[in-house]
Amino acid sequence: MKRIAFALSALICLAAVSCGNKADSQPKISIFCDHIETIAHQENISFAEAATRLKEMGYTGADIRVFQRPEEINTLDSLGFAHACAITEINYSNKDTRELEDKTLEFMAERGFDKLLLVTGLMPQGGLTKEERDDARQRIASFTKRVADAGYTIMVEDYDNRRSLCYNSKLIDTLFVAAKDLGLVFDTGNFQFAGEDAMEQYEHFRPKIGHVHLKDRTSPTDMACVAVGTGCIPIVDIIDKLKESGYKGWYTIEEYGARHMLEDCETGIRIVSAALTD
Repeated sequence: MKRIAFALSALICLAAVSCGNKADSQPKISIFCDHIETIAHQENISFAEAATRLKEMGYTGADIRVFQRPEEINTLDSLGFAHACAITEINYSNKDTRELEDKTLEFMAERGFDKLLLVTGLMPQGGLTKEERDDARQRIASFTKRVADAGYTIMVEDYDNRRSLCYNSKLIDTLFVAAKDLGLVFDTGNFQFAGEDAMEQYEHFRPKIGHVHLKDRTSPTDMACVAVGTGCIPIVDIIDKLKESGYKGWYTIEEYGARHMLEDCETGIRIVSAALTD
């Protein structure tokens, strides 16, 4: 009986390892929860059905806003979507940000996320004085330390709006000087908006990259987003560079503004999956 029990135990362990290896071998491709909402609206289906279709395509993770509807997060959890990255929007042009910072940390702990994208808000139309910019950076640095001390990874991204505190490489670097624990969500399409070359900025920021947004643009002069892998951004080349560097994190396909979101998400994951498994 002991031999039989041992043999059964060994078979169970082998099966578990086999399943684990299979899961580990899946490309870590994520989708914005916002995109699932858009698909549900465009296709006139439920959020759960939209999420199910994306899961069947091969999406395995989700980027979720801190203030997303709880029922949507619960649906994604029930379908087995991994928590790729949490997103919090805190406008550091305002002085009082503590309440939103506290709620963000509570969300991270309650929902089990380990990565956070901090969207730092937009400066007012008239801009900020040097003193106000310095103050905003120091408050970002203070929050960064709180998040890092709690054991989470916190990042900003190259946000495509000239009123952002981090819309180009120069401004991002000033944030990194102020906050040493701050990382980067590398957005492949946003450096194009800032008039910078995505491949050059990849090389510049490579040690700071903790998460990736795959976004494509129509052309160097047309900032409209198109299905990932079908525009002017060298998506496959960037993925190859990330793979060569040993990056093991998530790739979030971004299709904001898509008129046919489901179709574009299907095109994007087909191209990205092929690049990741090549």
